[in-house]
Amino acid sequence: MKHKNMDYDNRYKYKLNMLEPGLTMMKLIGVLFVTGILFWVAGWHWLSSITLFLAGAVFAVLLILLAIEAHQDKVLNDIAMRENNDLEKKYEIG
Repeated sequence: MKHKNMDYDNRYKYKLNMLEPGLTMMKLIGVLFVTGILFWVAGWHWLSSITLFLAGAVFAVLLILLAIEAHQDKVLNDIAMRENNDLEKKYEIG
């Protein structure tokens, strides 16, 4: 669905910024992974499987969110480049 007046300012109502949440999620993944390994060594394989699965699930969510952010960045960068080229053509001398 294309909009007539699509510019940088009105393209996305909410822009993902995954720097801070991404770091928090990576810490959570690390804690869950280490806990899962410790449970495995302790012989609690069922609990280990659950924590390793949770680590994998959080990692999958992180990858999905990063893919969404990368798509938003690409679209916004394309719009900004188009607007910049339009301004250069508009103010071209000669």
